[in-house]
Amino acid sequence: MASAAMAGTPLTTTVSTTQARFTTNLQTASVNASSSTFTAIGSSPGTTVNVAQFNTNTGILVGARATVNTSVFTTAQVGGSTGGTGGRTVTADATQTGSATIAGVTFDSTPQTVSRSCSGGNCANSPGNTATSTTATISGTTAVPTANLAAYTGTGTIGFANAATGSTRVTTNANAANGTAQSFMTFGSTTTANNSYSIAYDYLNFANPSFSTGSTVTSSSLNFGTLLINSGLTTLNFSITNIGNINSAGLSLTSISRSANNSQLTSNITTFSNGLDGGLTNNYSMTFDPLAVGAVNDIFTFNFIDFAPAGSVGARSYQLTWPCLATCSIRCRNRPAG
Repeated sequence: MASAAMAGTPLTTTVSTTQARFTTNLQTASVNASSSTFTAIGSSPGTTVNVAQFNTNTGILVGARATVNTSVFTTAQVGGSTGGTGGRTVTADATQTGSATIAGVTFDSTPQTVSRSCSGGNCANSPGNTATSTTATISGTTAVPTANLAAYTGTGTIGFANAATGSTRVTTNANAANGTAQSFMTFGSTTTANNSYSIAYDYLNFANPSFSTGSTVTSSSLNFGTLLINSGLTTLNFSITNIGNINSAGLSLTSISRSANNSQLTSNITTFSNGLDGGLTNNYSMTFDPLAVGAVNDIFTFNFIDFAPAGSVGARSYQLTWPCLATCSIRCRNRPAG
């Protein structure tokens, strides 16, 4: 009978990278005379930070966690024309949120609102007046949804897409001729090493079915030898081992096929879906009932798959052959007279 399976203990490998500081494109609002315009800004072009995918030649991906740790800065710039008269002002207001997005996971900063005004002659220095918020970060660790795990596997890369969303507004007070507001978001500190992006991959080693407990044996045989007809049942034992350890996937026996289906050969092995854990062995028997004279041959083929958590990626299939993955050669003869 199959043993009750327990979940294997995943191993973890982490891939990490850093990103140099970069700035999104400018986002602009403008105003003429004393009327103001409000510009809603969509996603501002940013950059993509690539990290390595999990190679399923390594094992079975059962989970992943994405981590981002970087600072973000929103800058507002203002300029315009006030005719050089004191008391005439132009004001820029910007609200932006930075995000880093990877398949199934999004990290957001807190919204940042900055404001800057100019008055009199200094408004002509467009956009020479700036205000910067330095308090926000994009930081945290989030588990990747199971439905997205496949996007994290391969021999290439998967990217964190960085972008900013928000709005920019410019307003003028009485008698100001016009004004312009610009905003942008800067990702990261000037120290590249502080701008980190990483993915921790949790995986199981592959199962390893074998007819031996000490090495991988995928084909073997049972030989009952020569027996007298109607001499009674003869039973031989065999075992199947999942060579591995606590970090290995279990084994599920999905189907059993036979080349001849000879009724004189029977076995107590049946399919199981609850898995044979790494390092464990299941014992079985094959019984021969010599009811007719002649050779009896039958090849049993066992089809297995890795037993891993639902939604995991990279599970493999396996096959063992003998009279439970082998050839049974049995000869029966009449007892000689005398």
